[in-house]
Amino acid sequence: MRRGDPAGPRATHDPVGAAWGAVRRTGSATARDRLVRLRLSLLVAVQSGVAAAGAWWIANDVLDNPQPLFAPAVAVGTIASSVGQRFRRTLFLVAGVAVGITLGDLLVSWVGQGHVQIGVIVAASILFAVLLSGEGSFVTQVGGSAMVIAVLAPANTNLAVPRFVDGIVGGVVGILVALVVLPLHPIHRIRRAGRPLLDRIATELDRVAEAARNRDAELAKRALDTLRGVDTSDLDTALSAAVEVVRISPLRWHNHNSLEGWRHGAALMMRSLLQSRDLALNLESALRSDEPVPPRLADAVDSLAEAVRHVAVEWSPSANRPSRSQRAAMTAIRQAQEALTSGLRIGGVNLANDISIIAVNTIRASGVSKHDAETLRRDLAPDTATDPGERKPAADRPQAGPAGPLTHGAEDPP
Repeated sequence: MRRGDPAGPRATHDPVGAAWGAVRRTGSATARDRLVRLRLSLLVAVQSGVAAAGAWWIANDVLDNPQPLFAPAVAVGTIASSVGQRFRRTLFLVAGVAVGITLGDLLVSWVGQGHVQIGVIVAASILFAVLLSGEGSFVTQVGGSAMVIAVLAPANTNLAVPRFVDGIVGGVVGILVALVVLPLHPIHRIRRAGRPLLDRIATELDRVAEAARNRDAELAKRALDTLRGVDTSDLDTALSAAVEVVRISPLRWHNHNSLEGWRHGAALMMRSLLQSRDLALNLESALRSDEPVPPRLADAVDSLAEAVRHVAVEWSPSANRPSRSQRAAMTAIRQAQEALTSGLRIGGVNLANDISIIAVNTIRASGVSKHDAETLRRDLAPDTATDPGERKPAADRPQAGPAGPLTHGAEDPP
C-alpha cells in the first residue's frame, strides 16, 4: 500500500491556515505570474466594459429609463463572475433583481425609510433569498436590489417594472457580448492557462531528478510539497469557459473537435500532476530507506521533465513524426526499463512505474491514442511490473484538474 497525500485532509481541517496560505502565495506571486493572470483576464475586462456601456445605452437611451443602474451591473456580473455558467448565473442575477426590488417596494411601504429601516430591509431580504436559494449571486443581487430601493425610492414610486427590465437588458447584453460580439478563442485561452502549469510541473520534476542524482531526500520532499500546492484553477476556468463558448457561440462551433482533443490532453496532464506527487513521495521514501536509486532513474526523470515542458507547446496531434515531447517521453520509458534491469527494491520499482505512467499520459496528451501509447510502452518496457493503463493515483490524495468524459476520440482517460 502506497502512502497517500496528507495535504488534502490538513487543508480541510484548517480552513484559516489554508486561507492564509492562499494570501501568502498571492502576495509572493512573481511578476511573470501576475502578467499571466493579466493576460488571461484582459478579454474578460474588455467584455465587461463593452457590456456595461451597451447595457446602459440600451436601458437609458433606447428604453428611456433615466436611472438604469441595474442594467450595467447585471451585464458586468454576467461576464465577470460567471465564466463557464453564464446562462445559469444570468438567470439567478435577473431573478435576484426581480425578487429584491419587489421585496424592497413591499418593505419600504411597510416600515418606511431611514437608516434603521435600510438595515432591516436588507437583512430581511437576504434571509428571504437564502430561503429561496443558497446561490451566492442570487442572494447578493436580492440584498443589493432591496437596498437600492430602500435608499433611493420613495415608498409611493413603483420601480419594479423598470428595474426588472434593466436586469433583463443587462443579462442579454452580457451574454451577447461574451458569446457573439467578443467571444474568447477557446484554444488560445486553454494554451495560455496550461503552459505555466506544465512549466511548473516540469521544473519540479527537474528538482526530483536532482534529488535522485544527489540522494537528497529533503530536496525530494520540497519538490513534493511544491507539487501538492500547484494551483490548477486557471486551467479549470479556461476549460469551462471554452466548453461554454464552443457550445453556444456560432463563431466558435468549428473549434469543437479541436477542443475535445485539448480537454482530453488537459485531463491526462492533470493525472500526470497527481502521479508526479507519487513520484516525489516514492523517491523520498526510497532515499530515507537507503534503497538503491541508480543514475538511470534520475536520467529518466530528466527526460520526463523535458516531455512535460514541451507538451505545453506541442499540445496537439502530430501525424507525421514524433514531436519533441513524444521523443523525450519514449526516452524516459526506455531509461526507466533499463533501471529496472539493474536490480531495484520496491521503492525503485515504484519510481520506474511512476515514470512510465507519466510518460504514457504525456504521449497520449500530445495526440496519440490510448491503444498506440500502451503498445509503445509495452514495446519499450515489456517487463514493467505494473501496467500504467490500469494503475490509479492514490485514492486518498486530493483530486486536481478537470474530470468527466474528456476524450480525443471515443476513449476516456484511464
